[in-house]
Amino acid sequence: MQDFFKKEIDFDYSYLDGKECLNKLTSQEKNELIEHKNDIDFDVREIIVKRGLPVTHILYLIDGLVKLEIENDGKPFTVGLIPSHSFIGIICCFAFEKFDFTVTALEKSKVSFIDRNIFENFIKTNGDFALSLITHMSGTSNGLMHRITSLSQKNIDGALSILLLEFSNIYNSTNYKLPMVRRELANMLGYSKESVINTLSKFNKEGIIEVSDRKISILDKQKLIQISKLG
Repeated sequence: MQDFFKKEIDFDYSYLDGKECLNKLTSQEKNELIEHKNDIDFDVREIIVKRGLPVTHILYLIDGLVKLEIENDGKPFTVGLIPSHSFIGIICCFAFEKFDFTVTALEKSKVSFIDRNIFENFIKTNGDFALSLITHMSGTSNGLMHRITSLSQKNIDGALSILLLEFSNIYNSTNYKLPMVRRELANMLGYSKESVINTLSKFNKEGIIEVSDRKISILDKQKLIQISKLG
């Protein structure tokens, strides 16, 4: 029994994205969804949802990148980055009558606003869709918990490494342009703007990354991963 608790357990994280969930709808339900949704384009930094508005629709990000913020003691806290083919704040939408978060576009984004009543009806009548949605929400919740706890336990080197790797995964590349300025990075991580600037400069001097304004090139990904774990 003691050996069991000493042994590191491997978990198989099988993440189901929002697009896979919607594919569980029947042809008739998909047609009904199309009739009861509105697709809206948002520019960079435009607010998609403001905290306190009624939850009349379920939000699905067709294309783009957005950030989701909650408010604690009057201060905004970025919970996570949401990429394309994802529901936005789905784990909170059925708990309250008003949105308890704010969503802002980091890139030009297209969002589907799906009538909440129609969406809830799909959950009640389509078991496969309901199960896939639960799987998606569980994976999303798990990811958020790990992200928040990981960042809270890291120094600036570790926290910034996690964020740079997160953007690398989102863009599926080691070369990308940050969708936010240094001050916004600092707010996401809970550190000062100066700390972020100094750490980026240090990573640049050590040959881990190459920084040019908002352009990032990860030169030593393994080193960055190591810092993210140990920092």
